Amino acid sequence: MKNRFIALLLSIFIFITGSGIGAAAEIIVHNGESIQSAVNNATHGDTIIVEPGTYYENVTLSTYDLVIMSQSGNPEDTIIQGNGFYLTGDAQEITIKGFTIKGTDTSYGINLGQFSNCIIEKNKILNYGTGIDTNLYSTFTIDNNEISNCESGVSVGECYYGATVKNNRISNCEIGVVVGDSGNSQIENNTITENDQGIALMYEGRADIAGNTISFNKKCGLYDKADASSKIYNNYFNNTANVIFDNYYGSPNIWNTTRTTGKNIIGGPYIAGNYWAKPDGTGFSQTHYDVDGDGIAEETANFSESEIDYAVLATSNSSTPEQPPASTNSTVTPSDNVTETPSEGTVGNNSSSSDGISDNSSDDTSGGTSDSSSDGTSDGTSDSSSDGTSGGSSHSSGSSGGGGGSPEPQTNVQVKELSQAQVLNGKPVMFDFEKNATCVVYVSFDAKKNAGKITAIAEQLKAKSTLVSELNSGEVYKYFNLWVGNSGFATSKNIENPELCFKVEKSWLQDKKINQNSIMLNSYSDKKWSQLSVTLLKEDNQYLYFTAQPQVFSFFVITGATPEGAVNKTQAKPDTENLSNNTGNNTGNATAGAEQTSEQKESKGIPGFEMIYGIIGLTGVYLLRRK
Repeated sequence: MKNRFIALLLSIFIFITGSGIGAAAEIIVHNGESIQSAVNNATHGDTIIVEPGTYYENVTLSTYDLVIMSQSGNPEDTIIQGNGFYLTGDAQEITIKGFTIKGTDTSYGINLGQFSNCIIEKNKILNYGTGIDTNLYSTFTIDNNEISNCESGVSVGECYYGATVKNNRISNCEIGVVVGDSGNSQIENNTITENDQGIALMYEGRADIAGNTISFNKKCGLYDKADASSKIYNNYFNNTANVIFDNYYGSPNIWNTTRTTGKNIIGGPYIAGNYWAKPDGTGFSQTHYDVDGDGIAEETANFSESEIDYAVLATSNSSTPEQPPASTNSTVTPSDNVTETPSEGTVGNNSSSSDGISDNSSDDTSGGTSDSSSDGTSDGTSDSSSDGTSGGSSHSSGSSGGGGGSPEPQTNVQVKELSQAQVLNGKPVMFDFEKNATCVVYVSFDAKKNAGKITAIAEQLKAKSTLVSELNSGEVYKYFNLWVGNSGFATSKNIENPELCFKVEKSWLQDKKINQNSIMLNSYSDKKWSQLSVTLLKEDNQYLYFTAQPQVFSFFVITGATPEGAVNKTQAKPDTENLSNNTGNNTGNATAGAEQTSEQKESKGIPGFEMIYGIIGLTGVYLLRRK
């Protein structure tokens, strides 16, 4: 009896070992098959290898500890065309590498879920609203990727546990890297070039920014709107405007590190401050020299009284064709190398596409700064703005995220439309949204100062803005954001008599049994919602048109109530259904998303836990019958 029992246990052990239960599998996706199907059949620890080819699908990940990689390792060989990769909160410890991820709309290439700890490396990402987007508490390493032709190359948002963006090449985006509400982020050794803005620091965003080449960006190398302080050192800046400040109440940054022996970004002997160049050769480091041979200029570069690079990198005058300046002052005056912003206030191509989605949604405007002596731009030598046009410390300061377009994650934007108008002192200003892409019809006000041509952006959202609190009453018709000019422009100092016109579908009122008189416009400001009274302006066969007088242009919700006053607290959810649906795989793959290929089945082996339970049950029956 004992020997038979031991033999049975040994047989079970050999069976389990041989079947590969619990072992990580390697799943091959052939050209023409579905990556999503492989993901659905994977368990944690598996590696999914994708053969060269073009895959027309959106891939949703909800399993932890997966590696998804191209077989060749060359992004040019393996192309994913669609919304790329969407990671839910359960998709942690994911590695994605070796793909070209090519967009067809304004969403994202890779969207990291909450609490994710992921590695994104050696990919080529292009043509998205956001190349790589992050969510609450996600931590990640973005290493050695090529990102181009996006609204934002990399968006680092609310990554409180640390994020690293290094060795990437980011170009031809509206913003190369956005850092917002993030702590402990590392932005290192990237090449960020030919964007509108190189790096944008927003809200509570802080980072260590070191070893980057930030050059030939059209608007500026670094846009600083953050309330927090970042450490910025050993970078090579070469832009017409290297820095723009829009953080009147923000904490000053640290522009150099303690002098440390080591090769700096221009080959000098010490790591210390930054190298400040300009394309025309008039940058601070190009006109102020290293005299004593330590690779550091003898003068300090002052942005303002508190923003100072105390250890500017420089070369000796013998190594460059320029002659050192005659001045031997220890500081530089604010007038040195100041760059004025044109009164037109726009950057790049500001045309809109036929569907109402802008080809340049971060169309930065001067927003009321054109008649000031300086807009805060600098290469290390000018004053910051003090004319009241900075946004202050509130997210709802009355306009867009200054120069960075909207602060709203583009994954939550259903559609947007831009409108431009000339702002002249004492004249009425009207922004007509003629394409009717959103529920916003027009915005108007009377100007109290000259601001040149500025842009208004209307964004209709898929769900509640991720930047505001819940609205706890009313049946929701539409969520939308409205940004007018640069942050802080649309205030009582600069405008008066603001008016917003929006439209509501009659069919919605009928379907929901909404009382027309209950329609309200809810505005978010100072971290709370307030209701605005509305006036019926007109109606046609399809819509009712209402007007309201908001005090700020920021986050809005249109609501209504049933005749009984019923309250609907259910918020709309983001439209993520399509994220997991293929948008049309290669020919001959109609059923690939529903069935696992034979090779994938063989790679996975026999389902583990079910087999173990069955064997244990059979063993128990056998022992009972022997008794």
